[in-house]
Amino acid sequence: MGFGVMDRRGFMKFSTAAGGAVFLGAAATGCAQGGTAGSGSSGGAGYSGDVAVTGLQSLVHSAPFFIAQSEGYYKDEGLTLEHIQFPGGLDTVRGIESGIGFGTSATIPVFIGAEKGMDVRIIGNFVTIASVDFVALSGSGIKTIEDVRGKKVAVSTPGSNSTYFAERTLREAGLTPGKDVELISVGSASDSWTAVSKGVVDVAWTSSPLLEKMEAEGGAQTIWRSRDYVTDWSDTCLVATGEFVDKNTDALKGWGRALKKGADLIASDPEKAAAAYATAIKSTPEVALKALQNAKDIFSLEFTDAQLAAVVAAGKEQGQLTKDPDLKSIVMRDFLA
Repeated sequence: MGFGVMDRRGFMKFSTAAGGAVFLGAAATGCAQGGTAGSGSSGGAGYSGDVAVTGLQSLVHSAPFFIAQSEGYYKDEGLTLEHIQFPGGLDTVRGIESGIGFGTSATIPVFIGAEKGMDVRIIGNFVTIASVDFVALSGSGIKTIEDVRGKKVAVSTPGSNSTYFAERTLREAGLTPGKDVELISVGSASDSWTAVSKGVVDVAWTSSPLLEKMEAEGGAQTIWRSRDYVTDWSDTCLVATGEFVDKNTDALKGWGRALKKGADLIASDPEKAAAAYATAIKSTPEVALKALQNAKDIFSLEFTDAQLAAVVAAGKEQGQLTKDPDLKSIVMRDFLA
């Protein structure tokens, strides 16, 4: 997949300033790429523009973004931000490098982009657990990972996180993918659940908050979670181009503080955080609360050596990286300290 210029009109722009996620249309907002500097409200950052977010409404890692906006944490830092939703990490990295300037992405695609010569920097960790989970129909007789021997497991696409974690967790459980268990690429998490519901496969990959939604609606049972087998991991990270870092250092530091406040609210007052999150993703407060309760310990802006090593090893294992990245030049570990 090439790393050409991203047509931003193909993606969705959201604002939660009024409490909900509102489709605005990237072409209709008139917001310049890269944003503009200004006076700001009180934090001194004084930045107005767009921020790229992978799976904005479909992945729980976006919750601190919605909360930071709805609770006024962005405003406190002098930030006026509109969230641009991208479908995958590689798309997000291309969007960041092509003009948006900063956002959040799965961690491996940032290293892929850097290897291809893109001017991208990781300024902070974000989600520190493997977020892929696996579910089956209630009453299917599948209760543990060992029960999938001889079964079919749905994953997204070859080389995806869902495929990597399916293979890795199955091996950890003593099963051989392709021999003991058949992996079938079906697409998104919702497509995966459809495949289970229709009997095409036995187990679906998923992630929060879709996991909690399926459980609440009945019929879904969680079989295993990748985080139970993978102890060191960086699932998503905060990214900016080197040029953007140089020009907007204060704004990025304010953004990091605002997101940390959002993550802290999830940990300290999940009910309050869930009220904002439920509105943003158009879900029930009960589903949002359960998703955030499951996510209360997953956020951190700090990296460990083991997390970075695990991500690099996974990228090389899948053939996405051909060499070890220059971590010192790509990862700015003290930027948000």
